[in-house]
Amino acid sequence: MKSKKKLLRISGLAFLSVVFLAGCGEKAPEPVEITLIHGWGTTEEDHVVMRDIYQDFEKENPDVKLNQLSMPSGSEMVRKVEDMLVVGEIPDLVFLGGSGKDTVYQFMTENDLALDLMPYIREDREFAGNLAPVNIDFWTTGEEQLFTISDVLLLSGGYWYDRDIFQAAGVEELPDTWEEFLKACDQIDSWAKAEQNGVECLQMSSEAYLYFMDHILAAQDFTNGSVAQNHRLYLEEKAVKEALDTLRKIYRYSRANGDYSYRDETDAFNDGKTAMYINGIWGAPMISDQIDAAYALIPSGQGEKISCESACLGYILGKTGDEKKQEASVRFVKYMLSQPVQERILKETEQVPANPHIDIRKYQKKMERFVQAADTVKEAGIRIQVPDNLWSTRARDSFMEGIDEVLKGELSDEEFIRSLK
Repeated sequence: MKSKKKLLRISGLAFLSVVFLAGCGEKAPEPVEITLIHGWGTTEEDHVVMRDIYQDFEKENPDVKLNQLSMPSGSEMVRKVEDMLVVGEIPDLVFLGGSGKDTVYQFMTENDLALDLMPYIREDREFAGNLAPVNIDFWTTGEEQLFTISDVLLLSGGYWYDRDIFQAAGVEELPDTWEEFLKACDQIDSWAKAEQNGVECLQMSSEAYLYFMDHILAAQDFTNGSVAQNHRLYLEEKAVKEALDTLRKIYRYSRANGDYSYRDETDAFNDGKTAMYINGIWGAPMISDQIDAAYALIPSGQGEKISCESACLGYILGKTGDEKKQEASVRFVKYMLSQPVQERILKETEQVPANPHIDIRKYQKKMERFVQAADTVKEAGIRIQVPDNLWSTRARDSFMEGIDEVLKGELSDEEFIRSLK
């Protein structure tokens, strides 16, 4: 009897061992793999931070493997996605960052290759609440579809100025009109020549002139709103010529030799060689702590307060037909709009969070310059879109390529205006 019981115990143990070993042999389900293509690919601090934020998505979503395809610029990112689409590959997830409106975005939406995010928004109240209202307003189509969501807002429509230079030059009040602006430039120019210190009023890039052009056109016609029609800038020849006349007056006070980028503008401002630096509020962390800088709005004809608060093209998700990949990609966008991630973007990169629940003013002590600029933009009574949202890619490129020539008198107004149409 004892032998029989012992045999039963051994048999039972053997059975349990088999079951245990069989369980150990079962493979865990493979994580869903999605690839994110983006232009945060350089060694600059904000690029590194954004890549880290992206990769941390896996910590909260261990069932998803995120592969990053990091391109060094927005233009190279667009070319990469275009190459994929040409051979029939639909990307899982792309961060456009304002680029590719007339190429990637248009092609994917018109050919049913972009995932409509509106159904996901309607079924998730938290997700809907984390979206920027300006994102919904500008990017929702006539068919009530939404194909792109941005995790940050672009606040701009102004310039940084060096308080010490303004004070030394005798500019006591910030200019509200172009007449006052030109007077301030003349004061700074006269002071710099008398002191022989090499300071210039401005070092304007082509993109800076583009912002000035938008503000001049908006102020000319803001009452009936016809400056922007169907999310495009309406370029009436007479209005453009008048705007060019104003830009020519400003051109006299800017360093005019060479094709400057915003990096060149930044360096000159940080070296104390320019009184003003045309950029959005995202320029705050680029400015040296040695410069006593503050933000002011670009002037207008009659002193109207005009600024830009926009959601540019952000994330676009591929309609791949793979439900698991699509669901994982939507989860990623929700993660980027979540409060902890949005606060991290604000604190570590000084970009404006899209999530309306994030209170920027809470960080005023540590980010005084940034918050002052944000307040200045938000206090404006008239809001227009940033150029990336209003100009077609071709017209924008034509403006950037031709503005220096037309202001120098090497290209006629008529030829220049034709190139924009």
